[in-house]
Amino acid sequence: KTPLQDASGNINPIARVQGTLKYGLSWFAELEAQKAVITQLDRLLEKGFVLIRNFTLPNSEIVIPIILIGAGGIWVIYVTKEKGSFEAKGDQWNTLDNNGRAQPAPINFIGRVAQLTTALQKYLKIQKIELPSPLEAVLIAADPGAQIESVRPIARVVRSDAIKQFATSLLQARPVWRTDFIHELADRIIDPTPPAELDPAKS
Repeated sequence: KTPLQDASGNINPIARVQGTLKYGLSWFAELEAQKAVITQLDRLLEKGFVLIRNFTLPNSEIVIPIILIGAGGIWVIYVTKEKGSFEAKGDQWNTLDNNGRAQPAPINFIGRVAQLTTALQKYLKIQKIELPSPLEAVLIAADPGAQIESVRPIARVVRSDAIKQFATSLLQARPVWRTDFIHELADRIIDPTPPAELDPAKS
Protein backbone atom coordinates (compact mmCIF):
# COMPACT_ATOMS: atom_id res chain seq x y z
CA LYS A 1 0.00 0.00 0.00
CA THR A 2 3.06 2.27 -0.09
CA PRO A 3 2.20 5.38 -2.17
CA LEU A 4 4.25 6.24 -5.29
CA GLN A 5 5.76 2.76 -5.43
CA ASP A 6 5.76 0.80 -8.70
CA ALA A 7 4.70 -2.84 -9.17
CA SER A 8 8.26 -4.01 -8.43
CA GLY A 9 8.36 -2.16 -5.13
CA ASN A 10 10.68 0.58 -6.38
CA ILE A 11 10.33 4.36 -6.17
CA ASN A 12 11.75 6.25 -9.15
CA PRO A 13 13.48 9.64 -8.78
CA ILE A 14 10.40 11.66 -9.78
CA ALA A 15 8.19 9.75 -7.35
CA ARG A 16 10.84 10.24 -4.67
CA VAL A 17 10.66 14.02 -5.14
CA GLN A 18 6.86 13.92 -5.12
CA GLY A 19 6.84 11.85 -1.93
CA THR A 20 9.32 14.15 -0.22
CA LEU A 21 7.20 17.20 -1.08
CA LYS A 22 4.04 15.53 0.23
CA TYR A 23 5.32 13.54 3.23
CA GLY A 24 8.48 15.39 4.33
CA LEU A 25 12.25 15.12 4.08
CA SER A 26 12.51 11.93 6.12
CA TRP A 27 9.95 10.03 4.02
CA PHE A 28 12.28 8.08 1.72
CA ALA A 29 14.82 7.30 4.44
CA GLU A 30 12.02 5.92 6.64
CA LEU A 31 10.82 3.72 3.76
CA GLU A 32 14.33 2.31 3.41
CA ALA A 33 14.46 1.66 7.18
CA GLN A 34 11.07 -0.08 6.92
CA LYS A 35 12.40 -2.31 4.14
CA ALA A 36 15.38 -3.39 6.23
CA VAL A 37 13.18 -4.31 9.20
CA ILE A 38 10.54 -6.04 7.05
CA THR A 39 13.26 -8.15 5.39
CA GLN A 40 14.36 -9.36 8.83
CA LEU A 41 10.81 -10.09 9.96
CA ASP A 42 10.09 -11.94 6.73
CA ARG A 43 13.08 -14.18 7.42
CA LEU A 44 12.19 -14.76 11.08
CA LEU A 45 8.43 -15.19 11.03
CA GLU A 46 6.82 -18.40 9.86
CA LYS A 47 3.68 -18.64 7.76
CA GLY A 48 0.55 -17.30 9.38
CA PHE A 49 1.35 -13.58 9.38
CA VAL A 50 0.10 -10.82 7.09
CA LEU A 51 1.90 -7.47 6.84
CA ILE A 52 0.21 -4.36 5.46
CA ARG A 53 2.64 -1.55 4.69
CA ASN A 54 1.84 2.17 4.60
CA PHE A 55 -1.93 1.88 4.60
CA THR A 56 -3.76 5.21 4.39
CA LEU A 57 -6.91 5.16 6.50
CA PRO A 58 -9.92 5.90 4.25
CA ASN A 59 -11.12 9.50 4.20
CA SER A 60 -8.01 10.71 6.03
CA GLU A 61 -4.36 11.58 5.58
CA ILE A 62 -3.30 9.13 8.31
CA VAL A 63 -0.80 6.55 7.08
CA ILE A 64 -0.23 3.48 9.26
CA PRO A 65 3.39 2.47 8.49
CA ILE A 66 3.18 -1.25 9.29
CA ILE A 67 0.21 -3.35 10.38
CA LEU A 68 1.31 -6.87 11.30
CA ILE A 69 -1.45 -9.43 11.80
CA GLY A 70 -0.82 -12.85 13.33
CA ALA A 71 -2.68 -15.47 15.31
CA GLY A 72 -1.63 -13.65 18.49
CA GLY A 73 -3.07 -10.25 17.58
CA ILE A 74 -2.35 -7.07 15.65
CA TRP A 75 0.79 -4.95 16.01
CA VAL A 76 1.12 -1.39 14.74
CA ILE A 77 4.80 -0.81 13.99
CA TYR A 78 6.65 2.45 13.39
CA VAL A 79 10.26 2.17 12.21
CA THR A 80 12.61 5.04 12.97
CA LYS A 81 15.94 5.57 11.24
CA GLU A 82 17.23 7.85 14.04
CA LYS A 83 20.51 7.12 15.80
CA GLY A 84 21.92 8.49 19.03
CA SER A 85 21.05 8.13 22.70
CA PHE A 86 17.37 8.21 23.62
CA GLU A 87 15.04 7.66 26.53
CA ALA A 88 11.56 6.17 26.15
CA LYS A 89 9.76 7.15 29.34
CA GLY A 90 6.00 6.80 29.58
CA ASP A 91 4.63 8.82 26.66
CA GLN A 92 7.87 10.81 26.30
CA TRP A 93 10.67 10.35 23.77
CA ASN A 94 13.80 12.18 24.88
CA THR A 95 17.34 12.63 23.65
CA LEU A 96 20.17 12.06 26.13
CA ASP A 97 23.33 14.14 26.16
CA ASN A 98 26.79 12.85 27.13
CA ASN A 99 25.97 13.43 30.80
CA GLY A 100 22.75 11.46 30.58
CA ARG A 101 20.52 14.56 30.80
CA ALA A 102 17.22 14.14 28.97
CA GLN A 103 15.38 16.67 26.86
CA PRO A 104 12.38 16.22 24.55
CA ALA A 105 13.33 15.04 21.06
CA PRO A 106 12.12 17.07 18.04
CA ILE A 107 9.77 14.19 17.11
CA ASN A 108 8.04 12.10 19.76
CA PHE A 109 8.13 8.67 18.11
CA ILE A 110 6.57 6.95 21.13
CA GLY A 111 3.62 9.34 21.04
CA ARG A 112 3.37 9.01 17.27
CA VAL A 113 3.07 5.20 17.19
CA ALA A 114 0.61 5.31 20.11
CA GLN A 115 -1.59 7.78 18.20
CA LEU A 116 -1.40 5.67 15.03
CA THR A 117 -2.44 2.60 17.01
CA THR A 118 -5.42 4.48 18.48
CA ALA A 119 -6.40 5.68 14.99
CA LEU A 120 -6.35 2.13 13.61
CA GLN A 121 -8.29 0.85 16.61
CA LYS A 122 -11.02 3.45 15.93
CA TYR A 123 -11.03 2.55 12.24
CA LEU A 124 -11.56 -1.14 13.06
CA LYS A 125 -14.37 -0.24 15.43
CA ILE A 126 -16.08 1.82 12.73
CA GLN A 127 -15.77 -1.19 10.41
CA LYS A 128 -17.43 -3.30 13.14
CA ILE A 129 -14.39 -5.50 13.48
CA GLU A 130 -14.51 -6.85 17.02
CA LEU A 131 -11.10 -7.79 18.41
CA PRO A 132 -10.48 -10.03 21.44
CA SER A 133 -7.44 -8.03 22.53
CA PRO A 134 -6.15 -4.45 22.09
CA LEU A 135 -3.73 -3.57 19.32
CA GLU A 136 -0.11 -3.24 20.43
CA ALA A 137 2.04 -0.25 19.48
CA VAL A 138 5.66 -1.04 18.63
CA LEU A 139 8.55 1.32 17.91
CA ILE A 140 11.52 -0.28 16.14
CA ALA A 141 14.87 1.50 15.85
CA ALA A 142 16.40 0.26 12.60
CA ASP A 143 19.84 1.83 13.09
CA PRO A 144 22.32 -0.04 15.34
CA GLY A 145 23.52 3.39 16.43
CA ALA A 146 20.30 4.03 18.38
CA GLN A 147 20.83 3.42 22.09
CA ILE A 148 17.54 3.49 24.00
CA GLU A 149 16.76 3.45 27.71
CA SER A 150 13.19 2.33 28.36
CA VAL A 151 11.25 3.34 31.47
CA ARG A 152 7.72 1.91 31.28
CA PRO A 153 7.03 3.34 27.78
CA ILE A 154 3.47 3.37 26.42
CA ALA A 155 4.67 1.39 23.37
CA ARG A 156 6.99 -1.57 23.06
CA VAL A 157 10.47 -0.38 22.08
CA VAL A 158 12.66 -2.70 19.99
CA ARG A 159 16.31 -1.93 19.24
CA SER A 160 17.86 -3.19 16.00
CA ASP A 161 19.70 -5.97 17.83
CA ALA A 162 16.47 -7.21 19.43
CA ILE A 163 14.36 -7.71 16.29
CA LYS A 164 14.94 -11.48 16.42
CA GLN A 165 13.78 -11.54 20.04
CA PHE A 166 10.71 -9.49 19.06
CA ALA A 167 9.87 -11.92 16.26
CA THR A 168 10.22 -14.86 18.64
CA SER A 169 7.75 -13.23 21.04
CA LEU A 170 5.23 -12.90 18.20
CA LEU A 171 5.61 -16.56 17.31
CA GLN A 172 5.07 -17.52 20.94
CA ALA A 173 2.08 -15.21 21.52
CA ARG A 174 -1.08 -16.98 22.67
CA PRO A 175 -3.42 -17.37 19.65
CA VAL A 176 -6.55 -15.23 19.80
CA TRP A 177 -8.03 -16.43 16.48
CA ARG A 178 -7.56 -19.07 13.81
CA THR A 179 -4.97 -18.63 11.07
CA ASP A 180 -7.58 -18.56 8.29
CA PHE A 181 -9.22 -15.55 9.96
CA ILE A 182 -5.99 -13.53 9.59
CA HIS A 183 -6.37 -13.21 5.82
CA GLU A 184 -10.06 -12.34 6.11
CA LEU A 185 -9.19 -9.62 8.62
CA ALA A 186 -6.41 -8.23 6.40
CA ASP A 187 -8.77 -8.11 3.41
CA ARG A 188 -11.39 -6.32 5.49
CA ILE A 189 -8.88 -3.69 6.66
CA ILE A 190 -7.73 -2.95 3.10
CA ASP A 191 -11.16 -3.17 1.49
CA PRO A 192 -13.80 -2.17 4.08
CA THR A 193 -16.82 -2.82 1.87
CA PRO A 194 -18.63 -5.68 3.66
CA PRO A 195 -21.15 -4.11 6.07
CA ALA A 196 -21.53 -7.21 8.25
CA GLU A 197 -19.83 -7.39 11.62
CA LEU A 198 -16.53 -9.27 11.57
CA ASP A 199 -16.18 -11.28 14.75
CA PRO A 200 -13.26 -13.73 15.13
CA ALA A 201 -15.34 -15.84 17.54
CA LYS A 202 -17.80 -16.55 14.74
CA SER A 203 -15.20 -17.35 12.11
